[in-house]
Amino acid sequence: MGILAEQLKNQKEAQVPQGIVSVTPSDTVSLTKPIRAFMVTVTGNVSAVFADGSTDIIPGCVPGIQYMAKITRINLTGTTSTGIKGLL
Repeated sequence: MGILAEQLKNQKEAQVPQGIVSVTPSDTVSLTKPIRAFMVTVTGNVSAVFADGSTDIIPGCVPGIQYMAKITRINLTGTTSTGIKGLL
């Protein structure tokens, strides 16, 4: 395999989640490790703190969709969705 092909293979593998964790929203406690995406089991809004420190509410999250973002915390305030799973 050539160098470019190996780099592309590694890049694709880096984008694939390596694990999953249940997320308990909190306004003060950050996640043990940042997540690269999340999914919900019940439709609603998710208030997230992103790796760069910015915060925002992702509105209308629906089950079955992977929402991609590097997130360090999901806030309780502003989150109406439940059953949140973080993809590592």
